[in-house]
Amino acid sequence: MIRFFLIFYFLMTLNISAAEYLKFNSPDNKFPNNPEVLVEISLPKEIKGKLPIIITQHGSTRDGKKIEDGAIDEYSKRIIEEGIKQGFAVAAIDAFYKKEIKSTDKNLFPNATIYANNLRKILVEDGRFDKNKIFYTGFSYGAEQVLKTIGAPFNSENPKSWRAVVAAEPGCNSFHQPVKLNFPMLIIKGEESHYYIEPCKILEKEMLKKGNNVRMIVLPKANHYFSTNGKIGKGIAVNGCRHNPIIRKSDGTQQMYDGSKISKKEARRKCITSESGKGKNRKKLNEAVKLTVDYFKDNLN
Repeated sequence: MIRFFLIFYFLMTLNISAAEYLKFNSPDNKFPNNPEVLVEISLPKEIKGKLPIIITQHGSTRDGKKIEDGAIDEYSKRIIEEGIKQGFAVAAIDAFYKKEIKSTDKNLFPNATIYANNLRKILVEDGRFDKNKIFYTGFSYGAEQVLKTIGAPFNSENPKSWRAVVAAEPGCNSFHQPVKLNFPMLIIKGEESHYYIEPCKILEKEMLKKGNNVRMIVLPKANHYFSTNGKIGKGIAVNGCRHNPIIRKSDGTQQMYDGSKISKKEARRKCITSESGKGKNRKKLNEAVKLTVDYFKDNLN
């Protein structure tokens, strides 16, 4: 009884109604025997009209909170809190649900962009949500999933998709060749991230060449985790193409930014390093989260 009261009180202070859980199948070639995806949907306690909704995707470490029998990261947890405060519903995806994946299994991560897009199609049919105001964000691995929406493959199949998107701390070492998008994008980077700023600047430049509404905000003295106690350590990270990122073309081939050819096997060898980042005081995470939700609010109309 005490536990129930504390949970109820916590939800009341955040103006959050009780969370709903959704499970749906989204086939993935990497996980043919486990297509199930788990989603937590949180809504404001007071609802007036159809709600705008944010889909948020966790990073490689689900260190935020449990959602039913799954989990999400701290970024998504705080997106829920800030999103609800500003009048959004929030759908948080657990892309690793029932999949045996470690945070270091970079080549095994699922294609969660497909998960998010299939979830979008489900939400469009739900009368509580405004089908024209569906937003997409993610942190780290989740941010890389957001960046997959910039290429021809996604946009030719989904001409009307997101209202706006935010990629929080993507690596940008490999990205789809940009096309002209019908939605704006914000990229948020930490100045001291071990996923260095240079490839994201190249991405921003290439997107601007196509006439896109894109901008990048760099948070000073923040590392990859939007923390101020960052250090470079040993680990696995896709950050080896700092000055010459890989561009994935619409025909399935890829090349370096300088035009040289490279195979997928060579790309993995070249871009994956043992230089990782540490430090998680998260003193600037709330700033990144607020930038994200404010950006979505600015793009409601």
